[in-house]
Amino acid sequence: MKKFILIALLLPCISFAQGGFKKGAKGNDYIIVTNDGIQFNFGATYQMTKSQSPSFVLTDSTTGGQRGLYTIDPAGKLGFFAEIGMVNFPAWKGLVPIKFLKKSRLLDYTDWGIGYKQYRGAETTNLDSTNALGEVTSSVESSGTLSNGFLYGRFSAHTLVYFGKKKIEKARKYFIDNSIGFNFDYNILRSEEAYQNGMNQQPFDFHRKFQVQFHYSIGVGIRFNRAWMMVPTITLPVIGIRDYNGINGRMNWFSSTYWPVHAQIKFIKLFERPPKCGAYGDPSDQQKEKSYQMNN
Repeated sequence: MKKFILIALLLPCISFAQGGFKKGAKGNDYIIVTNDGIQFNFGATYQMTKSQSPSFVLTDSTTGGQRGLYTIDPAGKLGFFAEIGMVNFPAWKGLVPIKFLKKSRLLDYTDWGIGYKQYRGAETTNLDSTNALGEVTSSVESSGTLSNGFLYGRFSAHTLVYFGKKKIEKARKYFIDNSIGFNFDYNILRSEEAYQNGMNQQPFDFHRKFQVQFHYSIGVGIRFNRAWMMVPTITLPVIGIRDYNGINGRMNWFSSTYWPVHAQIKFIKLFERPPKCGAYGDPSDQQKEKSYQMNN
């Protein structure tokens, strides 16, 4: 009986030496997944905007002024981004239970990344000149486009809320991923600060090259196995620290503000390693090994 147990203890080491250890294979009880890994994500960007109400223009007609209405109409356009970085699931356990979330800690993991993103948009200004009766006598339209490229770094802290009944070992397969964090952006490819078509009718204001923002993201994740996860996510800045535009993450360009949003797919791959000789990845097997050592 002792010989049989000894063979069972040595089997994982022998199997690994002969190529029997399969990284990430479903049902492989001897794989050890660490708390650290890599993350990479990519997706689309879009700048949300808010059109301004038509404004009345009135100047002194004796000095060659004019009457009229001008309207500033900004528009967002699709861009892209890509990022790669690291992820860490802390080993410590929470001390205070969070009953309504059915968990013991608020922080489930942290991640950071570096990447490149593109923000695109446009602005059109219409000026309708009117006479004293309010009749439109002429119209002038001016427009400009923007396409800004940023190198950026990001750090986020995440909390997970699991749902559904399906599990991969002890953890549930599906979860909601909430996170907050900071991003540091540097505008390396900057659009010209002028309309490409016509003259601007109102003062321009442009964000600075270096931006710091506090952001929030929410996603729905799925665990493929113990090492791989996928999290489709929506991210948007909540507060611009540099530049500050109130409780939002809007950025100035031309005569408008633009609020960038990211729609992304993030993949997480935790690092894996084989067990040490005589050690098993499954907790029940480790307990069997400990009992065997105590009895001999």
